[in-house]
Amino acid sequence: MTRLEFQSMMREELIEYLWRSGLVRQSVDRLLPDLGRWERLLREEGVKSVPKLRSRSWSHEESQAHNVLNLLIKQSSLRRDKSSEHRLRNLTRIRPYKS
Repeated sequence: MTRLEFQSMMREELIEYLWRSGLVRQSVDRLLPDLGRWERLLREEGVKSVPKLRSRSWSHEESQAHNVLNLLIKQSSLRRDKSSEHRLRNLTRIRPYKS
C-alpha cells in the first residue's frame, strides 16, 4: 500500500468516525480541511488505524486513539469546553501535566 493510499484510507476512516460520533453533515464538512493535520497527529501518537465505534473490546492503542480523536473533536467545536479538553489533554499526554 502506498503512502497516498494509506492517507486516503485513514481519511475515510476519520470521516466514518465523525459520522458515528454523531456529528451532523455541516460539522463533518467543516472539519474536512483539518483531517490531514489530524492524520499526522495520530501517526505521531503511534495510531495506525482509526478505531471502529461500537466495538466491544478495545486495545490500549484503540483507547488512546479514541481519546486523541475526542480531544480533536472537542477542540474543533464552535462551543468549547475547556475543562473536558484539559482532562483529555492530560489523559492523552499531548502536553505534560502542570507541576
